[in-house]
Amino acid sequence: MKYIESGFSLEAFPGLGLLHHPRLGEVIIWRQHEFHTWWNLYESLMQHPLSRTFVNAFVDSLEINHTLTPTRGLFRKKKFHIEMNLMSSLLGWGRVEFDERRVIQGAHSLLSVALGQYAIETFDQHRYKVRWLEPSSQTVQLELERTTDLPPPQPHNPFLWSRKSVSSKSIHSQMVIEDHEGCELRVEGERVVLIPIMALERFLSACLPYAPESNDEWFHHQIESFSAFENLFKTTIKSIAAMFLKSEQPVYIIDRSSWDSYIEHYLIERGWGAIEIMEYDASSFELNCSIQSGASFPFTLGMICGMWERAHGRAYRINLRQKDTTFLIKIESFLEYQNHE
Repeated sequence: MKYIESGFSLEAFPGLGLLHHPRLGEVIIWRQHEFHTWWNLYESLMQHPLSRTFVNAFVDSLEINHTLTPTRGLFRKKKFHIEMNLMSSLLGWGRVEFDERRVIQGAHSLLSVALGQYAIETFDQHRYKVRWLEPSSQTVQLELERTTDLPPPQPHNPFLWSRKSVSSKSIHSQMVIEDHEGCELRVEGERVVLIPIMALERFLSACLPYAPESNDEWFHHQIESFSAFENLFKTTIKSIAAMFLKSEQPVYIIDRSSWDSYIEHYLIERGWGAIEIMEYDASSFELNCSIQSGASFPFTLGMICGMWERAHGRAYRINLRQKDTTFLIKIESFLEYQNHE
């Protein structure tokens, strides 16, 4: 197997825990197996089939972002294939085989379908209705049916928590991403994918009608404008926290300073956001922290909830407040009596 260091670099904003690529925008580095885990958890919690919703949201987001540019003139197909291969090496979702209408070496079937549909639609300059088969775990066979001309997708309305925070200084990310055969990415030997945050937010926005109602006692907030999005917000947090808990990533907390290295390694380095620890009680395990507003906010919060539960072996309860562009979070034990031990 041939591995080389990827030919691209990411701009990092450590103060916000963000990674930025000039073509893809803000991205999250997501372990492949954890993305599989999260998807299964999220769709199960939503209690609704969401595969087509996911594919449509990601295809539309890639189109709005002009991730690929239609080519013209002589050697049009060759030029487009070069650009397509570049995008495959950026995302790590697999390789599109145009003539066979399939995606091979895929990281996840839904990412493969979105990549293949978007690439073929961009090259053909036609919209298609897509169905797909999975002849193997890493191969997706597309079945495309041409549709009538549709208007181009419009930008989605960002969530209230997505408002940009104050600017932060940027540096070149020190994360070493290896490229395997131009369509697989690896970090420290594990296969990863780059997920554009705007595509992820567009998908969540499309999920709003399906978010199940619940009166969970583990989540409390004092933000009136959150009410319309509360069910979706809670489902996202729960799915990400559960994803982390299904992993084998350790969290050992002794005092307040113990949190810093875990937040740096699990979140900031990989674009999952940043968390400022304000107070930590080593006796009751109550954690008070803050997170800046941004599109990745529910994912950041889900990660810290999973980390807190992994460290203490107790189910979490959240109290959320907002101050300008900062969210103030208190995490404590779900069982009241444990908070006074």
